Amino acid sequence: MSSVVVDGIRSDTIENLKISIHGFFRELFTENEPWRPKVDGLSLSSLSIAARGILERQFDEEEITKALFNCCGDKVPGLDGMTMAFLQANWDIVRGEVSTMFSEFHLNGKFMASLNATFIRLIPKKADAQNIKDYRPICLIGCIYKLLSKVLARRLRSVIGSFISEIRMPLLWQANSGWCAYCK
Repeated sequence: MSSVVVDGIRSDTIENLKISIHGFFRELFTENEPWRPKVDGLSLSSLSIAARGILERQFDEEEITKALFNCCGDKVPGLDGMTMAFLQANWDIVRGEVSTMFSEFHLNGKFMASLNATFIRLIPKKADAQNIKDYRPICLIGCIYKLLSKVLARRLRSVIGSFISEIRMPLLWQANSGWCAYCK
């Protein structure tokens, strides 16, 4: 990308490109709505001891392996240049290191900041894209972080039905559409 038009102004130096693109997406992804639903006074369920145990238990290799092989292997490569297909094809070699990362995450409740590094790549929506609106942003994150997210999501999926019932779902949907008796 040698130049781009943002809000009618063309930027063609590296520094101006950075500033104008960053400003455009910062404004686009900044929420200006001050209204937020409130949960004061709502009777919220809490997790049972059994459900907590499912979420907080040590990661096991079988759980990680299932999550990995349920991923589509040929999606866009992450920042590390690897796709899930790389991990899938080399699982016998990398399984120990990946399992160690999961164990450290469980023990410390955090992971190296570099695992969560995210970069945005702008993909042109049409040939000869000129305007910033002619580009679609995609997020590039590392496959290890994606795998961790997948394992955590699978755990959450197994318990979420116990504290979000079908009866409560309409209230959540009303809140998201801007109206909820509890949110005033």
